[in-house]
Amino acid sequence: MSRVPAEFDLKYGDITVAVSVPEGLRTTVLSPGVGANSAGSGAPLTDPLLALEDSLRNPIGSPPLCEVVRPGDRVVVLVSDITRLWIRTSDFMAPILDHLNRAGVPDSRISICVAMGSHRKMTLDEIRRIVGDMAYERVSVFQHDIDDENGFVYLGKTSRGTPVWVNRRVMEHDRILMTGGIVHHAMAGYGGGRKSVLPGIASRDTIKANHLWVLDPDKVGIRPGVGSAKTLGNPLHEDMVDAAAMVAPDFIVNVVTDSQGWFAGFFSGHWLEAWQAGCKLVDRMYCVPIDHKVEMVIAACGRYPRDISMYQASKSFYNAWMALKPGGTLVLLVEAREGGGGEEFFKWFRYPDIESCYEALKSDFTVAGYLAFLTRYIASVVRTVIVTDMDSNLVRTMGVIPAPTVREAVETGLSWAGHDPEILVMPEAGITLPILHGETP
Repeated sequence: MSRVPAEFDLKYGDITVAVSVPEGLRTTVLSPGVGANSAGSGAPLTDPLLALEDSLRNPIGSPPLCEVVRPGDRVVVLVSDITRLWIRTSDFMAPILDHLNRAGVPDSRISICVAMGSHRKMTLDEIRRIVGDMAYERVSVFQHDIDDENGFVYLGKTSRGTPVWVNRRVMEHDRILMTGGIVHHAMAGYGGGRKSVLPGIASRDTIKANHLWVLDPDKVGIRPGVGSAKTLGNPLHEDMVDAAAMVAPDFIVNVVTDSQGWFAGFFSGHWLEAWQAGCKLVDRMYCVPIDHKVEMVIAACGRYPRDISMYQASKSFYNAWMALKPGGTLVLLVEAREGGGGEEFFKWFRYPDIESCYEALKSDFTVAGYLAFLTRYIASVVRTVIVTDMDSNLVRTMGVIPAPTVREAVETGLSWAGHDPEILVMPEAGITLPILHGETP
């Protein structure tokens, strides 16, 4: 944490807006690379393709990819959907295909599966953007279809009783190669890794049973152990690991990117061990230590598309909340040019109170529903004012106060925060995770 002047700039969509607070208030900034972790932040790779090749030849916890596959194997490569375009799969898919070719696996024996979980189907143009034109032309590409009743095979139950149904077509291949990107994730601890299986290629019933582990079973709230950078004791994550172990993927290639979207590291090898190594880099880059929680946070998601919708802004809600004292005040900038991020998001605010929303979510869990519940829950424990382009009446249904300008939002926040509040400014709240000193992410 470092001192900032009373005036500073925050990103709002594609523009920058000026923000000011009264002089004399204790105001500090929290951003990736600021503080004790700055020396461990990942720098952009100078030669990403060389780094990729090195990771394939010298993987973590696994023989090299060329030894994992055998000549003539049928290989399927799992890729993330259009919502994870930041992974830049198109930049490294063709080199992976080339590597498989050199190992004796021709393009005719390789397929790519878009492991979209319960997300909508992709258009052909979107699939090309995901995998790249060259890969799209070379190999067969298909999408996971969560609504294909005959498209699943049953593998058994996890230790927590989740029935594991996964894509039959994927399981018919000799080798399964997972790709993806690692970031902090408010439900599973981290993205990437085992999420290529669950929810990536899982059935709707499997996904719902797994995702219910995020809800506290005894009261309205989030189950203990669930949250960003949390895996030990996180039942959602541990259930995903059980499911992935049943599928037994043969190899993984996961990436970590910096705040500007450049590759910071490739992590290849064993589907769990290599992913765990990537999680450590994510922590070094994006976990920022704080001495204590504060009375007020002024936050921006970072830039478009991190504030493209309220759905995406839920990450910023969560991260800012991690720096606030109970009953604190949050001022958040969210352009939300795409509104809620789909029709479903705001449907979850039709319930008259958070208790009824919680009960409905237990009965019919969806990710959009949970993120709506999460923002509503945060707004119930910290006072929140939002600057957004969205209709103010719709914003109020979230339990937050809309403000037409940043100045009015800050004034409202200060009126709530009490005398001489300590203020934390988070310019990149979408990727900045505050961690109290002494806590281990």
